[in-house]
Amino acid sequence: MRSRILKNVGSGCTFLMKSIPGLQTFLEECYVENTETAFSPTATEQRWKYLLCKLVAATSNEDCPLVLFLDDLQWADETSLDVIRMIVTDPDIRYCLFIGVHRDNQSSSTNRVKKLLHGIQEQGVSFMAMRIGPIEKESINTILSETLCLPPRLCQPLSTIIHSKTGGIALFMLDFLKSLKEEGLLWFDLSSRRWAFDTRGIDAKEISDDLVEHISKRMTRLPHGMQSGLKISACLGSSFSAGTLQKGFSRNDFDIDEFLRFSIEVGVTRFIHFVA
Repeated sequence: MRSRILKNVGSGCTFLMKSIPGLQTFLEECYVENTETAFSPTATEQRWKYLLCKLVAATSNEDCPLVLFLDDLQWADETSLDVIRMIVTDPDIRYCLFIGVHRDNQSSSTNRVKKLLHGIQEQGVSFMAMRIGPIEKESINTILSETLCLPPRLCQPLSTIIHSKTGGIALFMLDFLKSLKEEGLLWFDLSSRRWAFDTRGIDAKEISDDLVEHISKRMTRLPHGMQSGLKISACLGSSFSAGTLQKGFSRNDFDIDEFLRFSIEVGVTRFIHFVA
C-alpha cells in the first residue's frame, strides 16, 4: 500500500501530511519530504480535494476493499460534502464502498445533503437510499432475549414496556436499559442463575420523551467528581491527554485514573476519546 500511495500521490504526500499527520508515520522512511510551493486559498483547497481522492484511490483495491462510513452528514460543511461527491464520483476510485448517514428532520442541513445526492446522480453514479426508523417491538424482544440469554417469551413483558417508553429509538432504549440496571429494576438472580426484572417497577418508572433531557438527568446522578471531569472534558474537545485534563482542575485531589476507570464502567467513553 505504501508504494501505491507514493505512486498515486507522489510529492503531494507532503501537502496531505499537514492535515493527515498519521500519513507521515505510515509511510515511515519510504518518503522524503519535499518543499511545498505556496498556493492561493482557493487553489490550496482544490489541490487538497484532488490529492485526497488520489489517496483514497491508492488505499482501495481488489485484494483490500475500502469502506468509508460517515455519520451525521447533516452537520457537514459545504467543503466536506464536496469532498464526498468527488470521492464517490471519481472514476479512478474503485473497490470502495461509501456509507453515509444523515437525519432528515433538519431542513437547512437536509437540503445540503439532498443537493449532494442530486449532484452524484447527475454524474451517473447510482446509490441506494435506506430509511432507518425506530426498532420494532419484535426486534427489541429479540435483542433482549439474546442480551439477557432468556427465552423470547420471557422477555415479552419487558420488551413491550421498553418499546412503549422509548418508541424504539436505539440510543434511548440502550440508555434506558442501563438505568434499569443502575436502579435495581434489572438484576442477575444468583438463585435462579439468570437475569430477572421488576415489571411493575419498570412500568411505573417515569421517563422523559426527550432523549437529551433523559441523558442529562442520567448524568446528574453521577458522582460529583465524575460530573466535574465530564464538564472539563467537554471543553477540551474529542481528543486530549490526561495531563491536559489534570491542568483543568485547581485542586489536587482529582484522581485522573479513577475518573477514566469509572467513565469506562458507566459507558461515557462512547462520547469521549481519551489519549494517554
